[in-house]
Amino acid sequence: MSDGARPDPVLYPELASENGSLVAALRVISHRLGILLPGLVEAHPPQGLSVRFAAAVKTEFGDIRIDMRPESRDVMLTISMPLIGVAGSGSTTSLKIAVEIAQAWQSGMPLAEMSSNWGFLNFSPKALAHDQGAGVEFEWGVIRKLPPELIDQKMVEAAYVTPELRSLFPMPAHGSLQFRRRTISAPGSDIPSIFPAAGGCWTVISLHDPQIPRPTVSSAEEAVRLVVAGLPAGCGPAVEVIHAARRKARESHANDQSERHTKRDRM
Repeated sequence: MSDGARPDPVLYPELASENGSLVAALRVISHRLGILLPGLVEAHPPQGLSVRFAAAVKTEFGDIRIDMRPESRDVMLTISMPLIGVAGSGSTTSLKIAVEIAQAWQSGMPLAEMSSNWGFLNFSPKALAHDQGAGVEFEWGVIRKLPPELIDQKMVEAAYVTPELRSLFPMPAHGSLQFRRRTISAPGSDIPSIFPAAGGCWTVISLHDPQIPRPTVSSAEEAVRLVVAGLPAGCGPAVEVIHAARRKARESHANDQSERHTKRDRM
């Protein structure tokens, strides 16, 4: 690019023809391909780039950013998800490919399939797990490997081997082990939590209601039994929020495609 406001017409002729607007260029390309990108908006660019050279496609399960590198023909793609942050990234020289990837993302194509289709895309193990509906299992695996200075593994194992708690989404915090009904949720929970107490004991605390007694017990196993006894009715397994949202997007995309084909056949 020749400066911070105008695209280099040699490097980026698509942008130059649209007065330097990446969003406008992506709309032209998507229209040519017969692709709809309803969530396409301008995005805040990386430091040093003009806002006109950054775009994003927003969905309820996260965003895909498209940024243009100024010194060379390089289209950078960054996919972010709630809870996870940056879930994957890659780069290409083709805006057409960027549009196809954005469409795949918003239509809920599984991340593993996206990585297979476009080999330059790399996704984190955490993102792949949540996308596949294995976010709860993944988080338990992470917590079970935490060092003892962060959390007591005897307490973690006592909870993990208990089916009622193993099916919930675990969250460690300051040595405590908390549980959620959903893999992504607002702060707070109606499920009791286990906190370390003096003398190697454990206190079971219902953070959502300070009026509920906070018993302190001498063993992790006893603390786990108290948590199970305090579970709300119908609690668990935890809802895999990202997986459910992306599966819904796939179903919606399949229905849209079916309707398009039906209309085309009737013409």
